[in-house]
Amino acid sequence: MAFTLTVGQLYSRTTRLQVGARAGAKGFLERITQAGRQIANFVTWGNLKGFLIGAALAQIPTLIFSLTNLWSMFTSAAIELYYFDWNIPDDRIDQQAKSRWQAYGGILGGTAGNAIGFFACGVVPASSLFAFDERLASYVLKEVSEEAFEELTFEVAYVLRLSLRNLARQSAGWLYKGARRWLKDPKNPIGGLLFGSNAQKVRETWGEANAPSWSFAQAVEEKIEKIPSQFWQNFTEELIEEAIDACIEAGYVVSNSIEGYYAQQKLAQTLNREAQRVVEVTPNRVNEAEKFVLAGPESDVRAQLTTVLTTHQMIEDRDVGQVIGQPLDEYIRARPLDGLRLQFKLYSLKTPPYSRRGDKRLVEVVVTIADIDRAKLDWDRLRQVCGGPNGYLWGRFRASARLDNGCTLKVYGGTPDEAEDRLRAFLSLSSAEIKTLSVTEEKKEAERLVNPSMFKDVTRVYPGHVSIINRQRTLYLDRGKPSRNGNFIDKRARFDLWRSVQPPDFEDRVRELLRRADSADTASP
Repeated sequence: MAFTLTVGQLYSRTTRLQVGARAGAKGFLERITQAGRQIANFVTWGNLKGFLIGAALAQIPTLIFSLTNLWSMFTSAAIELYYFDWNIPDDRIDQQAKSRWQAYGGILGGTAGNAIGFFACGVVPASSLFAFDERLASYVLKEVSEEAFEELTFEVAYVLRLSLRNLARQSAGWLYKGARRWLKDPKNPIGGLLFGSNAQKVRETWGEANAPSWSFAQAVEEKIEKIPSQFWQNFTEELIEEAIDACIEAGYVVSNSIEGYYAQQKLAQTLNREAQRVVEVTPNRVNEAEKFVLAGPESDVRAQLTTVLTTHQMIEDRDVGQVIGQPLDEYIRARPLDGLRLQFKLYSLKTPPYSRRGDKRLVEVVVTIADIDRAKLDWDRLRQVCGGPNGYLWGRFRASARLDNGCTLKVYGGTPDEAEDRLRAFLSLSSAEIKTLSVTEEKKEAERLVNPSMFKDVTRVYPGHVSIINRQRTLYLDRGKPSRNGNFIDKRARFDLWRSVQPPDFEDRVRELLRRADSADTASP
């Protein structure tokens, strides 16, 4: 007897789903409860108290050990005493203190509101995410906390500095009122000694509501106005103002210089105590001959290591400071502007770095070929025309061929046959044909005898790299390089031939190089 069995109808399956549903709901509620506990633990008076105390203590070192801040406090106090009304009544001092604290209330409220906003709309939602994804919640809470700490630390520090400033001003006002009452007391003999015959008048008018204001700035201004000559009035006024401004600025320069000097000395001592490291870096494991040596303190070596590797990666396969194209006589001669060109670079060293080593002369050979056949842009063929991994013998014999495209190809070799064979090998990549061919020898006479560097000793040169240049005519007048025959765009790519393995992106880069330069997504060089 046949029957139909559905997996969903199995007792074990239905029981598992019910248990999973109950467990899932229970687990979700537990995660919500746990997230709430974490929020409650985070927002405690101990944490907030620690944050406030830490923000306050963070300002103490800069106030005590910073000459710039000390000079700023001194100049601010001196300017305030210079413009202070020494005949101000007591009730006006109290009113000014009251106004400062009223303004302080607004600033304090703004800081508290900022803290509540970050907590209610930042910390609480971020902490609630712990019920769903702990990694996401940790990341969000970290970002919100960093932003809140950066914002609130600045504001809390400003609030603390402003409160200390208000307390200092209120204390100074309270001390000034007490000192004035003490000096105005008729039983105080010191007041009589200070004011002499004007003691009674000072006791009656000093600090009264109807008394005229008096300050050092006002006294100086009155003295200047009594000068009979307008010229000398202006001279004296500008002299005093500019002298004060220059003094303040010079003080900042001196304090900053002292702090900068001691910071440099401290840094130098730190670097001297730091371990000296010497690191040898091989950026390319295929080429062990190319190495960089960095030496110095460990922190400097670590910082420079990234820069060296980044710079090497940027210019590894690019022509920096080199002119890609035909020689000068080929450039100024009439020649086809369109088409492909190849520029081979061969060196007397197998692998980079291509630089003189000891007394051994570095030979650099440049061969430029025009009108390249696109079908012959093959990695192995490009290496073989240079002689393969073993290169070829370069020397004083020059093979020169005049081509039917108006160009001239010159190749040097150690023997006449070597020069001619290498010329034909290079020319096999081009569609141009030979019109005339000659092989000559450079004699070691005259100037070549006097100057040995002009003579080409037989040297084996190895393939270094090849640059492929695709010059195309563009119809866009705002692109490329202008000429009498229109605008042209040079698309270039360089490949290292000293490597034994074809680069993985060789075909893609060549395909991109051969693409039309005036297409919509091609940028102007």
